[in-house]
Amino acid sequence: MKQKYYIAVFIALILDIVLYSIFPVYNITTPSIGGLPFFYVYQIIMLAVTAIIYLIVAFIKG
Repeated sequence: MKQKYYIAVFIALILDIVLYSIFPVYNITTPSIGGLPFFYVYQIIMLAVTAIIYLIVAFIKG
């Protein structure tokens, strides 16, 4: 069971690194969503995605 946890942590970290690595692609001012440039919208979306990913990892350990 411990091995599955470490594999899940590794996958979560790699996924975050990849999603934030493509971040410069989204460093644009248009389109704006809700008055915010897409740069900030992407950051907000990634905050939620990262939280969900790490919650899943935490449930795997539990």
